[in-house]
Order: sequence, then structure tokens, then C-alpha cells
Amino acid sequence: MLSNLLLVLGMCFVSGHFGGAKESEFNGAGASINMSLLFVSSFAMLVPSYYQTTAIHDTAIEHAAAVLSLSHISAIFLVLMYVQLMFFQLYTHKAEEVTKESEEEPELSLGSSIIVLCVATVAVAFFSEFLVSSVEAVTETSGIPQSFIGIILLPIVGNAVEHVTAVKVAFKNNMELAMGVAVGSATQISLFVVPVCVIAGWIMNQPMTLAFNTFEALTYIFATLIVYVIVADGKSNWLEGSMLLTLYALVGLSLLEITI
Repeated sequence: MLSNLLLVLGMCFVSGHFGGAKESEFNGAGASINMSLLFVSSFAMLVPSYYQTTAIHDTAIEHAAAVLSLSHISAIFLVLMYVQLMFFQLYTHKAEEVTKESEEEPELSLGSSIIVLCVATVAVAFFSEFLVSSVEAVTETSGIPQSFIGIILLPIVGNAVEHVTAVKVAFKNNMELAMGVAVGSATQISLFVVPVCVIAGWIMNQPMTLAFNTFEALTYIFATLIVYVIVADGKSNWLEGSMLLTLYALVGLSLLEITI
């Protein structure tokens, strides 16, 4: 989420300038909806985090069970919110018909697309498992903190193609699509991917909570707030992109120096 909000979006804003646009425009209302949903997800994650830090129970087991239960409830509500978002985008507020300039003929048939998607999903699952299992060994040999690898490096590597696509379309002054890739992806992760992981852990009896430490929670909340302020007017420029990239660099350097 952090890489999409700060790194990718920042690079898109800067790329738009180098593509010849002094100031790029996009649908501010749509961006505000996505950012508002990110605020909802940040609140849903902040509640278990705050509860874990401040609540007092007789035993550690009771405390962990209470945090886990609260995380399950928050995850269910976030998934329901994502379902509502899909209904909002696909039915009640469906996008207007695209112009002829933006229309593109599909290169693959529906059947071929499904096959490619299934093969790609299996391949991604395999390589992701290998990548994550190698983190501990890399940490021990290189001395790089796991938090830096997990929050900074893995998102960049895992979403490299998506990141490049967003920057390329921003360079072509299609900031609307770039925003959809960057902010839309962050919304999908926060409202669907993370909650589904929590629910899946619940089903498989593998405890996973939405309780984050103070640094992670505050970083996510303030990143969301700053991006919301920047995109609210529906316009972007290279300086705003530089702000986001600077924030991302500061977070990365902080993760190299602190233990979370």
C-alpha cells in the first residue's frame, strides 16, 4: 500500500511532467472516493492496533484472543466495504462510455485470457512463496532489517510490472489511468487483500491480526492523509510527485535504522 501511495504515485506525477504536461488532470471526485476508503481501512486497522497497545487483560492469551477477534470483525467489514465499492463502480455509478481515442481492441480472446490468467496466478504463487521464504536468509547474510525488506523491497519487486505500467501511461499524460493503477491498487489491497488474508488465517486456524505497531500505523495514516490533500483538487505536478518520493525515501531510511 505504501509503495503505491508514495512511490508509484510520486513517480507518475513526475513522469507526467517529463511527458510534456506542465500540470496533469484527473477525476478528483473518483480519487477522493478511493482515498476516503483508504481512511476507512486505516481506521479499521488502527482500532486493533490501539487496542493491542492499551487494553489490559488478566492473561496474555486473553489479550491476544481479544485482539484477534477484533481483527476478524474489522476484516469482515472491510471486505463488505469492498463489495459495496465494486457495486458502486460497476452498477450505480458506472463510468461513461469511453471515447474512440481510448478504445483498444483486445489482443486475446476471453478463453485465452482466462488460461493466461490461471497460469500466471500459479506462477506468481510459486515464486512468491520462494521469495518470502528467502527473506530470513537474506536478512541474516546481508544485515538488512526484515521490516525494510517487507515494507520497501518486496512491494517494489512484487508489483514491478504494475508500477512500470502506471509510470508509462502517466508519461503519455493519461493520469486518470495512472491514478487508477496506483491508488486503485492500494484501495484493493487495504479493503480486500489484507482482510481476506486475515479471514483465511481464521479459517485455517493460523492467527493473523490487523494490529500493527505504532510506526507502521502512523506511517500509513499520514501517507493516506498527505495523498488525499494532494489529489483532492484533481490536478498534479512534478513538485507534488517529488514530495511523495521524498516521504517514501524518509520511510525507507527510517526502516533501515529502527527495529519494528
